Amino acid sequence: MEQKKAKKIDHEEYKEIYGAALCISSFKHLILSPENAMNLQASLQATIDIPRVPSLNGLIGRCSQPFVKQLTETDVNSKQCRLSINKVDVENAVMPLLKEEENVEKGIRVKVYDANGKEFPMTFQLWAHKLHVLKEGWIEFCTDHALLAHQDFLKLWVFRNLHTQDLCFFITSRRLQEFQLIKKRRLNA
Repeated sequence: MEQKKAKKIDHEEYKEIYGAALCISSFKHLILSPENAMNLQASLQATIDIPRVPSLNGLIGRCSQPFVKQLTETDVNSKQCRLSINKVDVENAVMPLLKEEENVEKGIRVKVYDANGKEFPMTFQLWAHKLHVLKEGWIEFCTDHALLAHQDFLKLWVFRNLHTQDLCFFITSRRLQEFQLIKKRRLNA
């Protein structure tokens, strides 16, 4: 008897999945009003932890899940002038949002926003063929927010500007009284 019940559940799940797939596949033929398109965009974004900044309302299109980075000495060094971003975070947050014509090795002009909505023009680039960085404007961001190595933790989102389709970053910081570098455990895949 339990076997029949299990088959019925599988059949019901299949019907639900098939119905959802059919509904989604019909979207390509659907023409939405601007109001419905904005409502759909808002409901999709509700599933992602997006930045809640009034000055960015209506600007955030496709958006990554946020990731956290503890600042290092080189991140706040005025002679280095760059924020390094972990390769795994780049693969998970940035790469899915890149356009085919955007070249990380040459550099991509981006806008970086802080918690107040202030804009900082920067470049996102693969530096020395091994390190992803935000540069050309990073030191101004660092100085404006008086960021400190080891004590400040950044939360970063990557998104597409809904109007221009430009790649953007949103960064908030929080300070902890931690003075040691917290090393991420490397996962060997």
